Amino acid sequence: MTHAQLKTVKMITAMMLGIIVSISIVHRNIAIPVIAIAIAFAILIPLRSRVTEVLADERDIMISGKASRLAIQIYSFVVIIPMLILYAMRDQNPFYEPIASILAYSLCFLMVVYTMIYHFYDRISLLGKKVPYLILTALVIAILTIIGLRAMSGEDDWICSKGTWVRHGNPSFPAPTTPCR
Repeated sequence: MTHAQLKTVKMITAMMLGIIVSISIVHRNIAIPVIAIAIAFAILIPLRSRVTEVLADERDIMISGKASRLAIQIYSFVVIIPMLILYAMRDQNPFYEPIASILAYSLCFLMVVYTMIYHFYDRISLLGKKVPYLILTALVIAILTIIGLRAMSGEDDWICSKGTWVRHGNPSFPAPTTPCR
């Protein structure tokens, strides 16, 4: 397979994924895009290994590393400022706190994933054992994701039940003013 053929397959795959995700959003179905993305990865990763041409040289890899590091630094700065402002203003509007928490968790998640991937690449050059470290990395990321989702779940919230808002736990904000359906 040539590099041009791979680019064509990637473009077609991206267009099809765009169509599938758009239609799924309209129909409020999340399972189909997740499955479609998994299938796309399962198709593209083996195809990439079949390309006989050079896909990237050392300069491309160095530039990619610098761009990734700079993107993470910029994202960190852009997220920290609004997160701190929203946390400081949470007494004025209780909805600021969950937004700030999501920003904080997304930043933490990005940093953890970056660190794990960095150490993964650092270790495979030393150890030559990819699989155990890859499994450990995936397990740690999965555990952190589950913990994050649990921490972000609406434990102290208002729940709509039979047309009225019912207190669940000890929410720090008043019941919603929107009608409960």
